[in-house]
Amino acid sequence: MKTAIISFCLLILMVGGLNADQKILLVTGEWSPYTSEKIEGYGFFTEIVSAIFKDAGLEVEYKFYPWQRCESLVKSGTAFATFPYKVTEDRKKTYDFSHSLASSTGRFFYLKKRIKSDIKWESFTDLKPYSIGGTKGYWYEKPFKENGLKIYYGYNDENGIRNLWLERVDLLATEELVGWSLIKKMFPQEIDKFDTVKKPLNQDNLSLMISLSYPNAASIKEKFNVCLERIKGKGVYSKILKKHNIKQ
Repeated sequence: MKTAIISFCLLILMVGGLNADQKILLVTGEWSPYTSEKIEGYGFFTEIVSAIFKDAGLEVEYKFYPWQRCESLVKSGTAFATFPYKVTEDRKKTYDFSHSLASSTGRFFYLKKRIKSDIKWESFTDLKPYSIGGTKGYWYEKPFKENGLKIYYGYNDENGIRNLWLERVDLLATEELVGWSLIKKMFPQEIDKFDTVKKPLNQDNLSLMISLSYPNAASIKEKFNVCLERIKGKGVYSKILKKHNIKQ
C-alpha cells in the first residue's frame, strides 16, 4: 500500500513540469459511438478519457480532425495523443500506447438482398470473390492489399455505409458498434435490410496512441494508466458504459 502511494506521488511530481493553465491536447475523429463531436460527452470512449484526466487533476482539450491528420499531429508532438487506436507492431515504431480502455469487434456488413446467406471464410483469400468497402488509413489496408482483395476505399465510415447501400460493394469492413450506429442514423427505416457476417473481422483492445515527443508524454501516460485503474475501482468506468448502453 505504501509503495502504491509513493509511486502515485512521484507521478504527480513528474507531471509537475506542466504549467497550471496548460491543457493537454488530444485529437480524435468521428467514430460514433466511441468518439464524436456531435454526441454528448463526445462519445463513451472520450467520456472515459475525460474521467481519467479529471481523476488525475489534469485539464485536456479535444480537437476533431480526419484520422490521418490526427496521426500527423501526434507524431510531430503537437498533440499528446489520438484515440481510439489498436496497438500494432508498425505503430509501436512511431508511437507509444496507454493501457487498453475498451474492446472492439470488426465486422463485414452486407445487404441481405445482395448476399442471401452467411459467408464462410477462414483467411482473407476466401474473400476474393467479393468487392469490399473500407476506410482509407485503417489497419486492414495492408493485409487486404497483400491478399489481393478488391477494395474500394472511402475517406470515412459514413461514406462506406453509403457505398454499401448503393451496392457499389458487396461487403463493408467496419467496427460493429460504429456500423450499426451509422445505419441507424442514415437509414433508420431500413435497418432490417442490413446484416453482418458471423465471423468477426477482428477483435482488439483500444488505447490512446501517444506521442513520443510531446512534453512530459511518458509521465502523463504513466499517471493516465494509474488513474484508469482508479476510476475502475471507483465504479466511474462501469457507470459511463452503462449510461451509453455499452457492453464490454
